Amino acid sequence: MQVNIILLAAGKGLRFQKSVVNSVGLSTIKQLAQLNGKALIMHCIEQLQPLLVNQQVSHLFVTLGANKNAIKAILPKDISIIASQQWSEGMGHSLAESVHSIKAQSSHVLITLADQVLITKEHYQTLLEISNKHPTKIIATLCDNQLMAPAIFPEKYFTQLTKLQGDKGAGKLLKQYAAQVQTVTCTAAKFDVDTPAELEQVSQLLKQQSQQQSLKDEIPSHCQNLEPV
Repeated sequence: MQVNIILLAAGKGLRFQKSVVNSVGLSTIKQLAQLNGKALIMHCIEQLQPLLVNQQVSHLFVTLGANKNAIKAILPKDISIIASQQWSEGMGHSLAESVHSIKAQSSHVLITLADQVLITKEHYQTLLEISNKHPTKIIATLCDNQLMAPAIFPEKYFTQLTKLQGDKGAGKLLKQYAAQVQTVTCTAAKFDVDTPAELEQVSQLLKQQSQQQSLKDEIPSHCQNLEPV
């Protein structure tokens, strides 16, 4: 397997932009919105970067469009950028361009979204492990009985991915090929950020997530799976 990761961050985030009252400049760019001390997009990147230690994962690509230069300026230098030329036409166009640009060097693509900031590296790792066991299957996230990103598509679906248009992203193919999908449940996938209110909600959930991880880290590993008495 040769998996490449596509983090879609090309949209203008108009709902977020319109909801930010009395703000100008970088503060209106959703991908750069401050979330617990760092840009929103960096929360996603920090969960994806650990996957690069896997032998089957080649590169992490970030697809940019609107506000490309401003977002690129804050990204780590080792991040590969895909510049979407048709980002204004919708997510489908950006995803199609992205897959087209890396399909020659990929057997699989992991597609995820820049505002899914509650998705953890453990969930991404589970998707990869299941894809390794079922390399011809689509591996998708299941949340509230819906198939969604993050999702891994094998090479035989690349042609369909490169034909996506408008606002229809990978979800269209997940529905079309539902019988070919293996799923991993993740309730955090339903939380995205389209307004400042949702940003605040996600901020609180991230703090809870961090506290739970800290408590887990304090428990000796041989104790973590013990049942209460």
